This record gives sequence, C-alpha cells and structure tokens, in this order.
Amino acid sequence: MSAVGGMLKSMNSELDRKIGEIRMPFLCIIEGPNDSGKSVLAQQYTYGALNSGCRVLYITTEAGVKSLIRNMEQISLDIKHFFLTGKLMIFELHVKSLKWNHELSSRFLELLLKTIRKRFERDVYVIDSLTYLVTHAEERDILNFFTEVRNIVDDEAKSIIITIHPYAFNQDLLIRMRSICDVHFTLTIKEIGERIVKILQVPKLKGAVKPSSIILSFDVDPAFGIKVLPFSQARA
Repeated sequence: MSAVGGMLKSMNSELDRKIGEIRMPFLCIIEGPNDSGKSVLAQQYTYGALNSGCRVLYITTEAGVKSLIRNMEQISLDIKHFFLTGKLMIFELHVKSLKWNHELSSRFLELLLKTIRKRFERDVYVIDSLTYLVTHAEERDILNFFTEVRNIVDDEAKSIIITIHPYAFNQDLLIRMRSICDVHFTLTIKEIGERIVKILQVPKLKGAVKPSSIILSFDVDPAFGIKVLPFSQARA
C-alpha cells in the first residue's frame, strides 16, 4: 500500500462504516481523559495500517513491548506476525518514573522528532501517549514539535497518530494543535443510567469520504475489540 494518496481503514467494520476511510498521509490527534479508549483507538488504526500493507512504528509511553502485543491480542488485534516480520516496530519510552522539568521535556520531544525522521522506512508512526512529555514542557517547545510533525507529514508523506490528554495543554495550545491536524478524534466517558459508555466525536476528518459530523458511542469488548453501540442502547 502506498502511503501517498492511499486510504486507511481501521479494519473494524462498524467503525469503518460510521467514519469511513482516512486519506493518507495525515496528522491525527486522539484526545480524551484516562480510560476513554485513546490507546484502543490508536491500536485499531495501527492494526488497520498493518493489514493494509503499511509499515508502522509504535512509540509507547504507556506499556512495554510484550504487554502492548498482549493487550492488543486480548481485543482480537493479533499483531505478533507483523512484529516478528519487522512490519511493526515498537519503541517503549520509560517516562513514568522520571522527575520531569522543562529541560527534560524538551529533550524528549526532540528525541521523538529524531526518531520519526530516522530512515526506518515506516509509513505510519503512532505516539501513545504524548502527555508525560508535554506536561512540564515550554509552550514554544510544544508548538515547535507539532510544527515539525506537520512538516514531516507534508514533506515526507508520513502518517502520524498522536494520543493526548487535553488537561496537559492550555486552551490556546489545544486550539492551535487542532487547527494543524488533518484528523481529530475526541473521546469522553459518560454515565448513562447504571452503564458507563465511551463517546467518540470526529470534529475534523480532512479528505474523508464521509462528512465529519460524526458522534458514536462504543464499548471495548474483549472478544471483539471496539463495539459501536446503537444510539438507542447508549441513551437508555
């Protein structure tokens, strides 16, 4: 599959029916609070990219290599073959125990950019999640990072998926980040009756086959992965 002008599916039939294919290359931001499904959504599109013939580098600050593969297998996203054959590369950043400050954040953001720029011959890059790296970062470093990522998408035809917690950014920064991305997913958690459901909104979907005014509710089914819920069921 060519990353230039190709169309990416998630390989989840319900998601693809609701959202449609995403035109490559793209910069995608997935934002939401803890446990809202950001990583699962990023993993679903990783699975779709791999099954479409793309080469993927997945950079995780949330899990180790083995646990990421195991977590994806548990929701029916078997990526072991792609990992063993080199189609999928996984880098883990051990960031949770570090004492963060402006300088350390700046160094890690620069490390991410250098990693993406290296000639790994990847079509898709996933950063899950950026939150630890930006919580103590200077605004100029964050803006520089997103500007450079935007340039990589435009100049090198790479597709990049980044998951973030919105609390890590001030409102002005969020607005600027959302304005430069091609695809924007926002995730929230709502309690409906005695049930907790995840809500996915798609305020921006550049070059999409379908319109971008998409709102859907979903759950994560261990046997199926992302399970889109009927609105009537979600509102009950």
